[in-house]
Amino acid sequence: MTAPPGSVMLVPEAGFCFRGVRNKWTEAGGKVFVNICSHPRIDPVCGANLVPASEEHLDLWGLGNMRVPVLVGPVRGMKDGEGRDATAVDVLFHPAVVQRALQGGKTVTKEHYRDYLIQIATKNIHEDHGIDLARARTEVLPTARYKGPKGENSENTHAFPVFASDAGRGEEPSATATREPGNPIIQETGTRGGDRNRDTTSDRIRKGQAVRKGFFAASKSAELYPDGSSEGIPKPGEQYDPLGHIPESIRTKCHVIDTGAIGTADLDRVTSQYAKTGILDTSTEGVYAKGTDPGGKRQVGLGHPGALREESSTEKPMAWQPAAAKPKKETPEHNIQETMLAGESAVEVRVRLPRLTGGMASVNLDVGEETVSLSSPEYNLNLQLPHLVDVESVSAKFSTKRAELKVTARRVD
Repeated sequence: MTAPPGSVMLVPEAGFCFRGVRNKWTEAGGKVFVNICSHPRIDPVCGANLVPASEEHLDLWGLGNMRVPVLVGPVRGMKDGEGRDATAVDVLFHPAVVQRALQGGKTVTKEHYRDYLIQIATKNIHEDHGIDLARARTEVLPTARYKGPKGENSENTHAFPVFASDAGRGEEPSATATREPGNPIIQETGTRGGDRNRDTTSDRIRKGQAVRKGFFAASKSAELYPDGSSEGIPKPGEQYDPLGHIPESIRTKCHVIDTGAIGTADLDRVTSQYAKTGILDTSTEGVYAKGTDPGGKRQVGLGHPGALREESSTEKPMAWQPAAAKPKKETPEHNIQETMLAGESAVEVRVRLPRLTGGMASVNLDVGEETVSLSSPEYNLNLQLPHLVDVESVSAKFSTKRAELKVTARRVD
């Protein structure tokens, strides 16, 4: 294929492929094969301060709270393995991201990266091409890195043109601007797949919200951030806080879940439990009650992995202390009895928690149709219920005066 005037041909490198199914409630059609590919001209992942993430940061922390540039290629027809009509789309990321989706990082699994990239790809395919994929029905194809036009597994990727003057969505490059060879031509960035609807400068001018003329040029002082913003980057000797960009005023008022440190299953469980019972499971990694310090809860070493400042060679090395042994958990006193709930038969479980120090924010409570599980830094309890219960009717109340938790659920006969 010959590139149109003013464009270049982009030949991506194969990464992995996942199969999607169109959401049956919004559209009809066959299977959709999404080829996750890479190309060095896609911008690298960067943090909230727009500084590119280092290799070490990607290895240790993954893509949580990061801005991930992405390019969605054109839709093309193909055949699936059974010879039926299907659709293929290539989605491109920076090579450092796709490489870790194939091999993983030092402490971050390849599944973490794949899950993020699938979410970003699904979202952007819908925005670019109107294809609504059912997120719960996506499936990574373990033996395929790239799907060709006849449904075959291939390493030969599909080339497509990209205009070299395109500086990415949300930017308005000058008509006279030039781009040095080798510089990235795709500069679209956004949290979890890009912010497609950013309010550009020209939009604000039309709305009458622009800064008055000469505001920036009139200043005779030095640059505001000559070396870039240091927001969220700790000083030497301080521990890296992945949520450092969140103001203290917000942390003291809101619970925080770090999506870069919690798996999808745990995220669904924690948020569902909180919605039903008001109890936040802070024993799960990446979950913080309001007022807590996320940085102090993670043993991750010194400094921001992507921006470690040089320390003087005369400084004494930090003396690392061995971790204190965790106290042994005990089984709390408890009883199960039958009761009435809104005129219907119910099961009531009472648990005494006199040693509980963190309140209910430190308790993980899970009620199933036949079981009740409770865990905290001090206690661990797993109970088999004498009757099936309706999990939608579960209520939980904690008496601080008696240090007693009462869980009630309607019986299912």
